[in-house]
Amino acid sequence: MRSGAAKAKMILRKYWDGKVPVDPTAIAERLYVKVIADSELVWEGLSGKFAYEDNQPVIRYNPHEPPNRQRFTIAHEIGHFVLGHNGVYRDPKQFFSIVHYDPKEAACNKFAAELLMPEEAIKLFIVTLGIDDIESLARHFQVSEVAMKYRLENLGWIPPT
Repeated sequence: MRSGAAKAKMILRKYWDGKVPVDPTAIAERLYVKVIADSELVWEGLSGKFAYEDNQPVIRYNPHEPPNRQRFTIAHEIGHFVLGHNGVYRDPKQFFSIVHYDPKEAACNKFAAELLMPEEAIKLFIVTLGIDDIESLARHFQVSEVAMKYRLENLGWIPPT
């Protein structure tokens, strides 16, 4: 089975228009996955969830969270779909942290990181455009500074802290 990052690269090659920031909702729609803003998730303490509803893949995300979090959640839930995770995935906020470890959730986090911050796009920004500070990169890719820092560490652009 391919890793989360490898699957994301495959999805990007097939469905991404090459523009930054990557639009996870557009990619979900190209995969025929319905994306729904669901205010009820607030009461369940969830950032998002993935399930099949009437045999259709559906991603629900919490619209009351910051836009960068919503984007990561949608990308993470796409990961559940493309990685073939069967069942219902209800993702409380702690599943997006480094502290909580579950192999399927970790794979979806890696998938989301590659989908929203493609390695080749980051390289282009740093090498060609000369944009290399975390704050600017996070703003361009519409992710949190924490997510960008973690991504740059994983790609070897900055030393781990």
